[in-house]
Amino acid sequence: MDLCEPAGSDATPLAAAVGEAASRGGGIIGWTWGIAPGQPQPNLAIRLPGVEASALPQGPSGVFTAVLEVTAAENARCQVHRGTFVNNPNTVDFLEHIVVMAPVLDEAIAIHEALGIPCKRIREVGNGTRQAFFKLERTVIEVVGPARGRAGCWGLAFMCGDIARAVALVRENGLAATEPKTAVQGGLIARIVDPIDGVSIAFMQAP
Repeated sequence: MDLCEPAGSDATPLAAAVGEAASRGGGIIGWTWGIAPGQPQPNLAIRLPGVEASALPQGPSGVFTAVLEVTAAENARCQVHRGTFVNNPNTVDFLEHIVVMAPVLDEAIAIHEALGIPCKRIREVGNGTRQAFFKLERTVIEVVGPARGRAGCWGLAFMCGDIARAVALVRENGLAATEPKTAVQGGLIARIVDPIDGVSIAFMQAP
């Protein structure tokens, strides 16, 4: 997940989306997925911290989707960000996991694979609901469908270097957070008690 802005001065859909989001205090305005070289050609330059990306010409209604080439060096962009913005006060290093609810899972899988992000596995969870898992750099993308309600982002899990510091900073800013406990996948996990803008937030610390 990156902050971004149009590379040119012309009015663009991204500029309008950024302006609208800023007027209500910020928020998620779209997604920037990494792709391998030679994948679908985008048409609008976007400036990201330390890299150049481009917007796809078509995407879901109301969502601004951009792409950039990624390398095998999974820490490269984190290092660029640290050099640009220094370390985060909450010690977050990267987005470890995102859960997205999709109206039609098969269509969501096809869109990701068209961007060059192959589906790693599909899991049946019961009552006709399935989970599809993707991996982009160090981030697991979990798409769940069909969404029986509001489609969109359901949850974000951020990997941090010091989970106690992350929890303390959340509480200093007036939000309730759980105490860190052992995560199913190892390491530690803590959650902000109430969703923010309908999105569940968790912090993780590696074993």
